[in-house]
Amino acid sequence: MKITDIKIHYIEWNRGPYHWRDGIMPAGAMARTALLRILTDEGVEGLSSYSAGANVEEIRYQLIGEDPLNREHIWHKFWRNLRSSRLGLAIGPVDCALWDLFGKVSGQPVYKLLGGMRDKIPAYASTVTLDSLEEYMTLAEACLEKGYKAIKLHAWGRLEEDAELCGALREKVGDDIVLMYDASSMFNLYEDAVWFGRQLEKYNYYWYEEPMDHFNMTVLARLAAELDIPLAVAEATHGGPWDALAQIRASAADIILTGPLDAYKGGLTGVMKTAHICEGYGIMCAIHGGAISHLHAACAIYNTKYFERLVPETYYSPPGIRDASTEIDSEGFAHPWDTPGLGIEVDWDWVEKHTIGVE
Repeated sequence: MKITDIKIHYIEWNRGPYHWRDGIMPAGAMARTALLRILTDEGVEGLSSYSAGANVEEIRYQLIGEDPLNREHIWHKFWRNLRSSRLGLAIGPVDCALWDLFGKVSGQPVYKLLGGMRDKIPAYASTVTLDSLEEYMTLAEACLEKGYKAIKLHAWGRLEEDAELCGALREKVGDDIVLMYDASSMFNLYEDAVWFGRQLEKYNYYWYEEPMDHFNMTVLARLAAELDIPLAVAEATHGGPWDALAQIRASAADIILTGPLDAYKGGLTGVMKTAHICEGYGIMCAIHGGAISHLHAACAIYNTKYFERLVPETYYSPPGIRDASTEIDSEGFAHPWDTPGLGIEVDWDWVEKHTIGVE
């Protein structure tokens, strides 16, 4: 089997506006995503979500003529060329699509091919940033009604207001619901980060995510030593498994965040390498992101406990592309489908109507 071509469908649909913390430009009402297809001479296709940015001709140069089952070989071809290219923006989607293709060829779901640790995993509801405390309480109620047993806050990045929100949410949901907080690297001063961490400890939060500059391992190590609450870091850093190792060796990380579609994390292959490094150090490797590849990764890895599902789900899931990532059962578990590959069902009529370009 040989790779004959790739195609990327750029898709746009109206999902309504949303925003993250203060300082990050709000997103408009039109959502944009892309679907990567890896084509072969035997008619089997690999599919994956794709984020624009890499040079498509460079991706073709690396892929066409290769055996798509030689994933490790292709992974290293991409990785060794990162220093002089933008292939890092494609390595994750390409690797995920190759695993999807392998699953279709072998007749197995990807999570089983990766190791098959479990066939379901608790999901946590990961919020967007809302405009008021009352809106967060309403969203929390909706999440609990759906079955979620864990919630992660993306708030405003305002020290005292965020602390008030964290306390109000704990009071709202009670002691049995797991809560996390993501600062999105908002806090610039060590003293502020320590103060806020103490508030999270008081309210029994499970982890403190990206509290400070994610490249400053020196101050993160100091913060990790000061606080009892675990720091979850490395979501936004480059370097995949090697960066994870550096974060751990610097004592900057209690939990490593990585995701198959994150830039420069290396797809499912890179995530598995990262998870095994974390396992060697006895720490958790948390999967960042709510796409179907993230669900398969979470079900394959021993040292992870949750699948991140971004809510409201309609903000992130194209109506014409369906998979198991949006399906949470009444007990709060996500289940990959028992179908070959990643299990992506595409309504090509919808995709064609909403495609704004193909490369």
